[in-house]
Amino acid sequence: MPQQTERAIPTKIESLSKAGVGCKLRLAGRMLSYEPITGLALVLDGEEGILVDVTLCVDRYSNSWSRERLCLVMIIGYLETSPVSTGGRPGNPLLTAM
Repeated sequence: MPQQTERAIPTKIESLSKAGVGCKLRLAGRMLSYEPITGLALVLDGEEGILVDVTLCVDRYSNSWSRERLCLVMIIGYLETSPVSTGGRPGNPLLTAM
């Protein structure tokens, strides 16, 4: 029997906190920008945003999708804290997408 994967918890970007660090989450929002060199995407939901590391799931050479400003995205991954301050709330979370 195949092993069951861990369930991703549906979460709003505005409700992210340090309590969610290490948890597998499912977020939805609009992609404002994508930087192919770093592999980071900025995803917004209303007034709140999060940086998403998409290096493990996106081919940086086929990036035609990244030019679609404010396209809807769904992200499943583990929440981590950012090693550098990105402004806004202290200890801003960074989502590592799968």
